Amino acid sequence: FSRYSAEFAAMPSRSGRVHTANGEAPNSWFYSFDSGLVHYIAMSTEIYFYIPEMIEEQYRWLEADLQAINRTKTPWVIVFGHRSLYCSCDGDCFGAADLVRNGPWVHGRREFGLEALLFRYGVDLFLNGHEHNYERNYEVYKGKSTQSTVDPKATTYIVSGSAGCDELHEPFRLPQPRHSAFRSNTFGYSRMEIYNSTHIHWQQVQTQKDRPVDEARYGSVIDDFWLIQHNHGSFAHHADFWETLDPKTGSAFKSVTADHVAGRYYTAGDALTV
Repeated sequence: FSRYSAEFAAMPSRSGRVHTANGEAPNSWFYSFDSGLVHYIAMSTEIYFYIPEMIEEQYRWLEADLQAINRTKTPWVIVFGHRSLYCSCDGDCFGAADLVRNGPWVHGRREFGLEALLFRYGVDLFLNGHEHNYERNYEVYKGKSTQSTVDPKATTYIVSGSAGCDELHEPFRLPQPRHSAFRSNTFGYSRMEIYNSTHIHWQQVQTQKDRPVDEARYGSVIDDFWLIQHNHGSFAHHADFWETLDPKTGSAFKSVTADHVAGRYYTAGDALTV
C-alpha cells in the first residue's frame, strides 16, 4: 500500500506509523476523527487479506478507540472500510465478507472479526465500497434483521461502490436476502446528512446515462431513507433478542418511510416502483 500511504499521508492519524516500500509513513490505514455529531473510524479491511500479521493490532486499536468515544459529544459512530461485512451480489462477496465479519481461524476458533465488535460498542453505520454496485442493508446481526430503521438493535450496513470504474458494474447474481433493503447496479453516488443527534438522512442518486431511459433518470434519487436512533450506545443488551429471532421472518416491519423498494432488485432500464 505504498502509493495509498503516500497519497493519504495527511489523514488525521493517531495510530502510529506503517512501513511500506517507500519507507515509513503515518498510519493512514486505520484512524479516527470527530466531525460535528459523528465519530468517524477508518478501517483497513485489506489487512485481513494481505497483511494478516496486522489483524490483531488493528483490532486492538479499534477496540480502544471505540471504548474512548464520548457518545454525549458524538452520539453517532460511523465506521468505513473498503470491503463489505454484508453484501449479496455473488459468492466471492460472501466469502470475503465472512472473513472480515468473523475473522480468521486462530487455534481452532474465529478471532478478531469486526461484526461482534461493532455490535458491542453500538456502531450505527458501516460503509464500504469494493463491490461495484449499491446495496443498503437494514440493521443486521449474525445474518438476522428486523428490517428496522427506527431505533435499530444492531449496526446498519451500506455498500456504496457504484461511482464507476473500468470494470463497470457488479451484477447481483444471488437472490436478495431479507436483510437487504435496496440494491442497484446502476452508476451513482450516496449522500448523507447528519440531521441531528437522532436522525440521519441517506439518499442514493443515480448518475447512469448509458441509454435514453437512463438519461431521463440522471440525478434522480433512487433510494431514500431516515435512520433514527434515540438510544445510542452498545447493542449488547439486545443479544438475547437476536438469539431468539427467527432469521426467516424477523419481527414486525418498522420504518419511517416505506423503505420504498424493500426486497426489490432494481437495475438500469427497469421501471422504478415506489
